[in-house]
Amino acid sequence: MTKTENITHKLHEEISKRLISGDMLFPTEKELCAQYSCSRQTIRKILLNLKEDKLITSRQGSGYRLTGISPDSKRNHVCLLFARPDDYIYPSLIYDIEKGISHGHDVPMTVSVFETGADFYKERRILKELLKNPPLAILAECFSLMPNPNADLYKELEKKGCVPIFLYGTYINMNSYPSISEGAYDAVYNLIRKLVLTGHKKICGVFKDNNPQEISKLYGFISALRDNDLDFGSDRYLLARPEVDYSALASLCQKSDAVIYCCDELAYPGVRWLREQGIINLNDKPVYSFDNSYLSQVNSFNLPSFHHTKQPLAHVVSERILSIIKGQPKISIVLPY
Repeated sequence: MTKTENITHKLHEEISKRLISGDMLFPTEKELCAQYSCSRQTIRKILLNLKEDKLITSRQGSGYRLTGISPDSKRNHVCLLFARPDDYIYPSLIYDIEKGISHGHDVPMTVSVFETGADFYKERRILKELLKNPPLAILAECFSLMPNPNADLYKELEKKGCVPIFLYGTYINMNSYPSISEGAYDAVYNLIRKLVLTGHKKICGVFKDNNPQEISKLYGFISALRDNDLDFGSDRYLLARPEVDYSALASLCQKSDAVIYCCDELAYPGVRWLREQGIINLNDKPVYSFDNSYLSQVNSFNLPSFHHTKQPLAHVVSERILSIIKGQPKISIVLPY
């Protein structure tokens, strides 16, 4: 091994250690010359090779920084953990996230998708496998309101240089980790305020309560009714656990003048059934939903369904993952509707 090859090998090891510790600064030419007892010409050649390999970058007056890419190509990988990756909005969301990650970096970044089934034990088995060869980042869907019993494995992955990022909020015992969520509370709250301004007083809702984001929608619903001095008792909304009680839905809708669904997945089959039973007429009673999914295109009727007008969720997710890999602050973000 030549001296240049030896120094390059040691610098690869140095980059790997710094990526694990989160230190994205790289030594100066002068420091490297002193450390390896070699000429500036030799170091400049090595640094040029590292830049060509996309391992470091430089800016005049700022020195060298790591790009977040690992010298070990097996680590240049992002893992996505979803409860139902093959269902509802998730296939297209995952496709767009994969596309954003693989095309959003100078070095090819591979993406793998794992199904947790909203099961902590299944998630644990996945995380144990990932510990054998940790990726640069994990995006995990938060699928429960209870503390995550796998926090220890996420911590171990973090110690090995993997960045855990959570989607739709974080677990109550892991709130120091960055998350990407949607402004669900404000969206529902503002919708009810507009309905009240147009004369609606008997507003009902159909919600889920399986993760922090869904709970935010329900809390926004209750808070808005409270602030407008309207009935927000438990008989004003239904919870899908996991299915909706259609007889209770019929009774709820008959005594309401507006309906809010937390997602298209519940809204479209529910409204279709209500229309078939002659319980609801969309011309007389407004129904609103969230996600603006493909379901609006495969049904014979359309519902107003809210989505993100400025940036699609997948774009924000992929950009956030890549920016954290590159050493940007690990902050949580909320994407407004």
